[in-house]
Amino acid sequence: MHDSFDRKLKGELPCRGLALPSGDPRPSRKARFLVASVIAALWFGFLAYKDQYFEVDQLPSDSTCGASTEKPEFDWFALKPSKSIQWTSCYSGQKCARLLLPLDYGTPDGPTTAIALRMIPATNKKHRGTILINPGGPGGSGTDLVARAGQNISRVVGDSFDILGFDPRGIGASTPSASCFETDSQRKLWYLQEGHQLLNITNGSLEIQRAREKALAARCEEKIGGEWGIARFMSTPDVARDMLEITQKLGQKKLQYWGFSYGSILGQYFSAIYPDKVGRVIIDGVYDSHNYRAALWNSNLVDIDAVVDSFFNFCYQAGPDKCSLYESSPEKIRSRYFDLFHTVEAEPIPVPGAEPPLVITRKVLQAQLFHASYKPLAAFGIVADTILAIEQKNATALTALAPKIVDPAECKCALPEPWRADTEAFNAIACGDGDGHPYDADTYAQYYGALAADSELAAPFWAVHYLQCAEWRVRPKWRWTGPLEAQNTSHPLLVLSPRFDPVCPLRDAKAVHARFGGSGLLVQNSYGHCSLSAPSLCTAKYVRAYFVNGTLPEPGTVCEVDELPFVGSAGDVRAMSKEDTELLDALKGLSTEVPMFGAPRL
Repeated sequence: MHDSFDRKLKGELPCRGLALPSGDPRPSRKARFLVASVIAALWFGFLAYKDQYFEVDQLPSDSTCGASTEKPEFDWFALKPSKSIQWTSCYSGQKCARLLLPLDYGTPDGPTTAIALRMIPATNKKHRGTILINPGGPGGSGTDLVARAGQNISRVVGDSFDILGFDPRGIGASTPSASCFETDSQRKLWYLQEGHQLLNITNGSLEIQRAREKALAARCEEKIGGEWGIARFMSTPDVARDMLEITQKLGQKKLQYWGFSYGSILGQYFSAIYPDKVGRVIIDGVYDSHNYRAALWNSNLVDIDAVVDSFFNFCYQAGPDKCSLYESSPEKIRSRYFDLFHTVEAEPIPVPGAEPPLVITRKVLQAQLFHASYKPLAAFGIVADTILAIEQKNATALTALAPKIVDPAECKCALPEPWRADTEAFNAIACGDGDGHPYDADTYAQYYGALAADSELAAPFWAVHYLQCAEWRVRPKWRWTGPLEAQNTSHPLLVLSPRFDPVCPLRDAKAVHARFGGSGLLVQNSYGHCSLSAPSLCTAKYVRAYFVNGTLPEPGTVCEVDELPFVGSAGDVRAMSKEDTELLDALKGLSTEVPMFGAPRL
């Protein structure tokens, strides 16, 4: 194993300032020279002997004053990786491991990657195996999904299954990390430079965005794109092979899997490459892998405006007691909302009491609504409260809402859990998997126009993906160019889709369903991204039946939901059995954990 591919930090530099004696605040030149000499001597002395005391690959760049002394609940990097799955107790009754796999399956004796695994064990003695889950992204952490949603997923599928989340290569607690920045604070500062101008081909923002993508691509090529750079070994077929290895090392012959959002791409790749290894595979919130591999990013937005319209319709349906923006018709609520867009565009709203202070611009409100379209049940109320607070000039309410309007930037000297930091995995995976297409002005103008025709609200955010991949230069060692379909899999797939998904439309789900012979299609009559965005006992029971018995819904099956944004319960919860009530509680918990595939940063 190459040490550089499995980093472990065991020491941290002390972080204290030097205090000058009290008295004259202006020390003499001689005193200043003496202090500087002492500091230099101490520093170079440390550099000379640091390797004797610290096992590090790189000194922590944000070890300036205020470095964190927090201890993580579980230290992933202290867990020794192994070529077999060696479980360690972690997180109060769960199991964790780091699995060593070849960085390049074509060079099995070469460098390795350590894949982080986190599992909630089954509690039923009638064990039905392990279900792997993937939260999407690309770039989402499976171990983090287990932390946020694992218990509720277990309640959906039943207690006879283990729930296993893994961090795909380069992501989360898997090493090496696909990070192009020295620290997470450095990355956040970079994204703060985006500014408040919406991307458009006519306002000068396009040239700025292209320059940013060029800068990031060049930096990533240097940091993670060398001969053995992790960016060359993060492709979706690489991760699909990792899933096969994990499955086999668990003692299972075939994969059991529930993948959300980009996880639907991963499920399509696996099922096409290894059709005889499909045990139970659910793909939920489905993006067409043909469109994805062509790096087109142009089929996604066809239904997002329907999801946005549902905000106004559900607000009206709920009435004034449940929706703070209620008016006498959905059209009036819509006009009230978008009129405020223009007001804020002309006069942005300062929120000085927020930490840090915030300025609400049109871009902020547009991004907030785009985000809310992914999880209407959890987020539509926040959007309504934001608009009302702006209308009423309610500084107290806006200050309280600020962390939900914009993710507050915070510079930390060191992260107690560095595996929670962001990475540049999206670019490495999505652009690496896709066909290369250098930037062309005319082509991009047509592309942007087509996106805007689908949704003027979402186009400025979604159009960034084309630019990301146009400027990306690192190509994967293994890129799958074979079929992304299979007429015969060892067990049929279950394709699951909301009727109106903002970024993975039902149209894509139907196309994928047609490519995999014998697969089932279950439509959930809901708005939002993936089935998780809207609680449905009907859907949950079909999911459980599929995993337990392998049964598929009848063709044309549509599931209704049990809770609606603003409105609340869609039926009489008092008539539910205790089991259904508990299951519905789990589904409500999952509705806040929706994958944010391709969403802009708040």
